[in-house]
Amino acid sequence: MSYDLYFGSEDAEPRPPDPVAWNNVVTQARALLGDVTVFEDPPNWELEHEGTGISVDHWAGGWGISVPYWWHGEAAGRVVDLMYQVARIVERESGLDGNDPQLDCPLADADAAAAVRIFDAVAVRSGRI
Repeated sequence: MSYDLYFGSEDAEPRPPDPVAWNNVVTQARALLGDVTVFEDPPNWELEHEGTGISVDHWAGGWGISVPYWWHGEAAGRVVDLMYQVARIVERESGLDGNDPQLDCPLADADAAAAVRIFDAVAVRSGRI
């Protein structure tokens, strides 16, 4: 189970894979997160950051970010902040708008505190806190 962000455009037309945007996302994510693992099997690419669980996928032109619900409290706050920073990188490089389906809003309107409350609620339901 993970917290997911998706990216799309108003025209809803499928886009081809964008290796240039992917390389830019990887470079900037490394600058932000540090060491990341990259899996490349065009037209599918994935980036994973072991320390946070943040994963960025670019598959056949689509983009997504997921973060496992491992976190709660202050740690969730730090991870959510990083997740949204990576999401802004994806938006900028892909030209697509991000969407946070957990909060049912565009990324531009997403409230980090509300996202952290979702992480905390999952932690309570799963018995981790």
